[in-house]
Amino acid sequence: MKKLIITLSSFAVIILLLTITRAVVSNSLSTSGVDLTRLSQEIDAYKRETAILEEKTLQASSYTTLQEEAGKRGYEPMSGQLVFSSQLPFAYKK
Repeated sequence: MKKLIITLSSFAVIILLLTITRAVVSNSLSTSGVDLTRLSQEIDAYKRETAILEEKTLQASSYTTLQEEAGKRGYEPMSGQLVFSSQLPFAYKK
């Protein structure tokens, strides 16, 4: 009879421990799922922001934009070549 009581009480303790373990694991998984969702939303927001900034950078560095900005600031396209001096020979005679 004692053996039966010990066996049943040990089963009850094991069931209780497994239930507590299951509750703890379930709770930790549910909070980590919320955190993962929040992090994935932040990553998506940063990816969108990066794409927008990349597009703005490409637009600002395009040749036509630079040419328009230079025109606004008073630069004009060069009409001919500008030479300051003639070419020097490779070697001088002594």
